Amino acid sequence: MHPPTGRLKLSVDGAFKNAAGSAGGGGILRDHQGTCMFAFATKYQGAISALDAEARALRDELTTCCNQGILDIMVETDSTTLMQIITGQIPPPWELICIIQEMAVTTKKLKAQIKHVPGEANQVAHSLAGYGCYINQFRFWDSGAVLPHIVKGPYRLDKVGCPTLRP
Repeated sequence: MHPPTGRLKLSVDGAFKNAAGSAGGGGILRDHQGTCMFAFATKYQGAISALDAEARALRDELTTCCNQGILDIMVETDSTTLMQIITGQIPPPWELICIIQEMAVTTKKLKAQIKHVPGEANQVAHSLAGYGCYINQFRFWDSGAVLPHIVKGPYRLDKVGCPTLRP
């Protein structure tokens, strides 16, 4: 679902591949028409869980928004636990305290609303996070036209309002 006219929506996700020993994060910022304003994917060294990767992705995307001067956003995550931590419903695990504190500093500069969405509604960010597990450097895209091939399908479907199912 697209945000209301004049609002931007940030979708984030983290991926943790225990067997491969890799973690990644990704996110996409879209306008009310579903058009990509920017997206990112990155690998996270030393991440210990999917929640860790998801928290790092949210921190990085909020920081990017702040640095770009984008201060009024709707945030979507498919992690109920992360949403509950960010909204103060549950305390963060000790290993995420530094990441959560960094986010708290950044969110003081933003007007952000965070909500949980089912995984099927977060496929673009999910694809970006999975892509992040296998790259060696931070990647940033400023257009949907230049997104990696693996992300373009979910992006196009989401843009026209057709959610995809996770494989």
